[in-house]
Amino acid sequence: MDAMPSVNVLLAAYNGSGYIERQLDSLLAQTYPNFTIYIRDDGSTDHTVPLLKEYISSHSAGPKIILLESGGKNLRCPASFYQILRECAPADYYAFCDQDDVWYPAKIQWAVEAAEEKMPKNKPGVYFSAYEYYTDAGDFLRRSPRQKERIALTDTLYYTPASGFVLLFNETARQELVLKADPGNEMHDRWLLRGAACFGTVVSDPRCTARHIRHASAVTAEDSSNANLFRSFIQNEIGGTAMTDSKECLRHFQETFQGRLSKEQQKTLSLFTAPNSFLRQIKKACYPKRLRARLAGELAIRILFLLGKI
Repeated sequence: MDAMPSVNVLLAAYNGSGYIERQLDSLLAQTYPNFTIYIRDDGSTDHTVPLLKEYISSHSAGPKIILLESGGKNLRCPASFYQILRECAPADYYAFCDQDDVWYPAKIQWAVEAAEEKMPKNKPGVYFSAYEYYTDAGDFLRRSPRQKERIALTDTLYYTPASGFVLLFNETARQELVLKADPGNEMHDRWLLRGAACFGTVVSDPRCTARHIRHASAVTAEDSSNANLFRSFIQNEIGGTAMTDSKECLRHFQETFQGRLSKEQQKTLSLFTAPNSFLRQIKKACYPKRLRARLAGELAIRILFLLGKI
């Protein structure tokens, strides 16, 4: 690399006083030096903000840490991440950061190297890596699911190939997918991955770059067998609104980028966003391409299609 690209790390904080310092320590231990950390507190009611201010004042050397003024406003996720993207200074690349994870030392370096090699700067580009699940007690749970090397639109319809904290994306993605478009309520990771899959480049890295912490209250069916995961999908997705919300997000994406989508992309989106009919339900249930990475999730969504739930 001729000149070292700049990176903005975007950290959304909320009641994280118990673990945010550990995450910040892992950021400051990165092997890549040219990055700035932007933190937005989402209206914490614990000691997070005083802790952050103290941490920043005691770590003046090294990468710059900027605490954005939020006025105590609670935007929740993903809106808090989008707000940081709107307020931070321009950079070559951006990386979302969760407050309770741990980044491995080469995380930013590997991401920038891959992005510089494989992502054209004039199109939306998103890089993501593998990662590891650990309990908050430090016990290893599992590795993230193996992803395809080539991510297409169909891989982002009802599934997110990578979690936000392992994403790195370029300035063109920030401009075209966030600053000049309204992401609505779509989760930041899926919105950016879908946009890059449609209009640019997605780069998949099989190396693990972070430790994702699963707190005791969250270690449930997702970390269990396919059978338990399938039961969880059926229970939560039939009884809840998650899947109908996902369909609305798909429709919003289609309407937002109506003029940029190819005919094939329009055709695919229309199948999954148009009002249900018996024929359309059968077509979706028999769709020839895989829509989710894990078998349990794939079976669950096919049943939901047949039932006309989405």
